[in-house]
Amino acid sequence: MPAMIHSANFLATLGPGELVGLVTESTFFGKFILLVLLFLSVMSWAVFIDKARTMSRIRAGHQVFWEKCEIWLDSGSANGAERSALVSYCRDNTDLPLSNLILETESMTQWPAIRRASERVSYLETENLERYLILLSTAVTISPFLGLLGTVWGIMSSFWGMASMQSANLTVVAPGIAEALITTIAGLATAIPAVIFYNMTVRKIDLVGNELDRLRTVLEEAAGGEAAPVGRDQSHRPELHDRETI
Repeated sequence: MPAMIHSANFLATLGPGELVGLVTESTFFGKFILLVLLFLSVMSWAVFIDKARTMSRIRAGHQVFWEKCEIWLDSGSANGAERSALVSYCRDNTDLPLSNLILETESMTQWPAIRRASERVSYLETENLERYLILLSTAVTISPFLGLLGTVWGIMSSFWGMASMQSANLTVVAPGIAEALITTIAGLATAIPAVIFYNMTVRKIDLVGNELDRLRTVLEEAAGGEAAPVGRDQSHRPELHDRETI
């Protein structure tokens, strides 16, 4: 019981100043690992914030796009004023993946050509959205191992101190154990947000890919690949995201 009370008191007094002290008292190798983990953490947050802003912009733009697309489909005219309004919106919003797909296939009338162009646009748009995701996947992969490496190094330092001092006193082993624990915490603190950011971003990119596939289906049918848009069955229309959005 006294040991538990002592541990609780120690944890209660472990504030930011004490954590900074643990870092400054670490070995050069431990500080290097912490510096690398800090870099990975900053890059992970930067990539996630950038992707979150991009996906938010795409979500808002695609909602307007689908509204105009529904108006065009309801009109029953393949090249009427509604289609012109949709194309005009796409020209004003070339940063949207669906807009680029419409503009790429604007002058095409054969559904095989539309399919090839759609696949090319989908590939390019997905590749553009996946840019810098390698930083997130790298942080997810190596951060725990860097934390483990720092842990092993700290424990080795403790044993080396005991061997050189020929003593197992707490003052001898404490610095190495503290270094081991602080690198473990840093590794987990870097990896956990990074894996959450990565999974969320990949899922959102997949949803954009699904929307591109649905728009490709609409354009192929409009070109006579399966059915003309006139008298189009509502069940064949691309479904919007009811439970999950970009």
